[in-house]
Order: sequence, then C-alpha cells, then structure tokens
Amino acid sequence: MLANAAGGIIALYLVAVSMPKLELVGTTAWFFLLLNLFKVPFSAQLGLIGSDTLMLNVALTPMIVLGLLAGRWLIHRIPQRQFDSLVLLLSSAAALRLIGAF
Repeated sequence: MLANAAGGIIALYLVAVSMPKLELVGTTAWFFLLLNLFKVPFSAQLGLIGSDTLMLNVALTPMIVLGLLAGRWLIHRIPQRQFDSLVLLLSSAAALRLIGAF
C-alpha cells in the first residue's frame, strides 16, 4: 500500500501501447479506483481509516473537485505528443524518487 507506486509503471505501459490520452487517463483512474477500493478493508483493519481521516477527506473534497475540473480542462489542451513526453518525464522522476536518487 505504498501510495500507488505502480502509477508510473502503468503510465509507461499505456504510453508504450500508444493509448490515446483520454483513454489513458480514464483507464488509470478506473484502475486505481478499483485498487484503492480493494485496500479499504485492510487500511481500516490497520487503523489507518478512522473518523478523523474521514473528516479530513470531507474537508478536502472541494480540492478534489477543483483538481478534476482543472485536469479536464488541461487534458483537452495538451497535444498527444506533449502529453506522452510529460508522462515519460514524470514517470522517470517518480522512479528516481522511489530509488532514493533525490
């Protein structure tokens, strides 16, 4: 349950198979929704989910909506080639971060 460290891996795979940007974002969103729903009982059992964390989630909901709207606006304005390059760049940065390079 290491904060969705697989994000970079799935992004690299979906770029490698030339998935269009809207499908890539949608596929990634569904994948992590299902993965995180699967983790909920385990997180609750470990005491990672409680009333205080649920209240924090409620408080942050407006920021989630804002991020959703900003992401929708941005995805339609970035050309596919630049999107792919950005995904590769951010995945590389995440990989370096995971191995402790910075």
